[in-house]
Order: sequence, then structure tokens, then C-alpha cells
Amino acid sequence: DCAFAPCSGGEYMTDSGCQQCGENTFSGAGASSCTSCPDGKVSAAGSTSAGDCAFAPCSGGEYMTDSGCQQCGENTFSGAGASSCTSCPDGKVSAAGSTSAGDCAFAPCSGGEYMTDSGCQQCGENTFSGAGASSCTSCPDGKVSAAGSTSAGDCAFAPC
Repeated sequence: DCAFAPCSGGEYMTDSGCQQCGENTFSGAGASSCTSCPDGKVSAAGSTSAGDCAFAPCSGGEYMTDSGCQQCGENTFSGAGASSCTSCPDGKVSAAGSTSAGDCAFAPCSGGEYMTDSGCQQCGENTFSGAGASSCTSCPDGKVSAAGSTSAGDCAFAPC
């Protein structure tokens, strides 16, 4: 009666002898089958223990935690394989799951402000803007407004 020698770790016994365990599975020495890695974890073919199973690297916009990949929150970003998220530069915001500093942008300006390369600036006297403006609009001829005005309705004729 011939018998095959027990298989090494990372292998399992078949009718024709030892076969290597595939990716995302493992086995100890002498195994008759391979065991799947826990949910969300991966391993190389021929892995010998559950310790060889690890979470796959996270995609951009995510970071690694003890329980797997988590999405970066608002105003942060990460590249692929990150273990943490990076905050956007001061004054800039981003959506959850952002993947680079390029996803960070200044928040839209409030009414009475306009966007510049360095952020929101207040509109000057005799001009106005609505929320999200990239420039201020001059009041109609002969009308004036205070700095930071938010609509044409803020423009009025100067008192005599």
C-alpha cells in the first residue's frame, strides 16, 4: 500500500499528490484542503497560515484600519496604499474619498465676497456679489453700496 508523504505547509493532498494552495488561501503541513483567508484579506499562493492573510492595500481616497479600508472624510485625501488621510491645506475643502491635494479647493465664497487665488475676499464699496462669485459686480451708475454687499438691491442712490 503506497501513500504519499504528508504535504508541506501551503499545500494540500489530492488523489495525485500535493498541490499548492491558491491565492487567498492557506494550509498547514499535512492538510487535506486549503482554508480561505478571512473576508477582505488576501494572500499569495502557497501561504502557510492565517497570519499570511492581510488586507489588500487601500485604494486612493481610503486608509487602512485594523478592520480594513475606510474612506477618508471630508476635507482630507489619500493616495493608494495609505495608512492615514492628509488634511487639505488651510481654508480648502474636499469631498469624502478625495485622492489628492488637487481635490482640495477653497470653499465657495459667501455673498459679498469673491474668489481669488488665495481664497475669498470681501467686495469693495459700490460693488456686490452673490454666493459662489468669482468677481464683484459694480452697482448701477449713480448708486453706491457698502463693502460686502450681497445683491443689486444693496445698491442705492447716495443721499444728497
